Amino acid sequence: MSGDLFAKVRRYESYAFRQELEAQGELPYFRVMQGPPTAVTMMGGAPRVNLGSSNYLGLSGDARLTAAAHGAHQRYGTSINGSRLMNGTTELHLRAEEAIADWFGEEDALVFGSGYTANLGVIGALVGEGDVAVCDAGDHASILDGARLAPGRLLAFRHNRMDRLETLLRRASATEAGVLVVVDTVYSMQGDLSDLVTVTGLARRYGARLLVDEAHAVGVLGPDGQGVTALAGLADGVDLRMGTFSKALGGAGGFVTGPADVIDFLRVQARSFLFTAAAPAGGVAAALTGIEIVRSAEGEERRGRLAANTARLREALTGLGFDLAPVPVTAHGVPVQTPILRVPAPDDATAARMWKLLYDEGVYVNVALYPAVPRGQAQLRVSVMATHTDEQLERVEAAFAVLARKLAVHPVDMVAG
Repeated sequence: MSGDLFAKVRRYESYAFRQELEAQGELPYFRVMQGPPTAVTMMGGAPRVNLGSSNYLGLSGDARLTAAAHGAHQRYGTSINGSRLMNGTTELHLRAEEAIADWFGEEDALVFGSGYTANLGVIGALVGEGDVAVCDAGDHASILDGARLAPGRLLAFRHNRMDRLETLLRRASATEAGVLVVVDTVYSMQGDLSDLVTVTGLARRYGARLLVDEAHAVGVLGPDGQGVTALAGLADGVDLRMGTFSKALGGAGGFVTGPADVIDFLRVQARSFLFTAAAPAGGVAAALTGIEIVRSAEGEERRGRLAANTARLREALTGLGFDLAPVPVTAHGVPVQTPILRVPAPDDATAARMWKLLYDEGVYVNVALYPAVPRGQAQLRVSVMATHTDEQLERVEAAFAVLARKLAVHPVDMVAG
């Protein structure tokens, strides 16, 4: 008789912990949004300053994007109901691919249903049998999943350890394997940067191809909002750039851009592109409007406000005693205000209670607990928007001040409840 497939469910310790948090009203997950993910949003029947969204430039919920999405839905319907290969390609998808290629100065681009499926499709199509994907251990789950599902091998190096990356590349170069290096430019949990100067140099030295994930940088950083690769002047050293419409651009879908022959190969070989419905027209239309705004003077102004808001909140939280990482810098020593601030917590239970205190004070942040992060690395993840006002940030600072006092005076209570 075979074993019970569901036995693992009953041994799953995180499930029991989650049930405990839910019983105490402290579960930070699956909270119901009652409005758009704007700077202040309705949750739990009350307005809360939203520091838990990747709506970095505040474009999701913008009337112009909403109107573009509405018009597209009126014309194309609420669902494409087919893959891009069959009946799922509209004029909007083609326009988006042209706009992305033009924006990034590349030959071609391909729009996927999401950023996750973009990474799955690109890595799965390129890393064949006998090939190797070399990834930073801190890469987004979509990168690591794509590498695990690909026919080739996954080799991971410790986060931002360039010596380990070189060791893996040296070993791979001694074989006949094709090698794809994949790194995030901005890491979604830590908010830090990849050492792109070293990564591009090592990839070139050892004959590897390089894919960079700009999901948390597109629209936010770099000239014209092109991301960290352009900011560092390294576009010529990167083979493929991936991004998403669902963060700073305010739409839905993902993309990859690069040489025309590679994009055409992916068009007929990327399984997550071929075998799933296309991104809904409304999300693509919203993204097209978002790209126009991001590339305009207004986009530059929003990026400036985002950087200023992030710097202000970083300074305030540091002043309250929270152990934030230093401002990320490029290899040339240029400080970069990424809109993600990591506030560490001593353990999972304390992190959940820190979240609940802020929530009760009218501030919503994200929480990362094990197994989303390694044991002992629980954190609050604070995501800043360009559209947060001075008054809203003052409210956030006041809430964190309450939290700081509670942690300092009653640290045991933060754990015991």
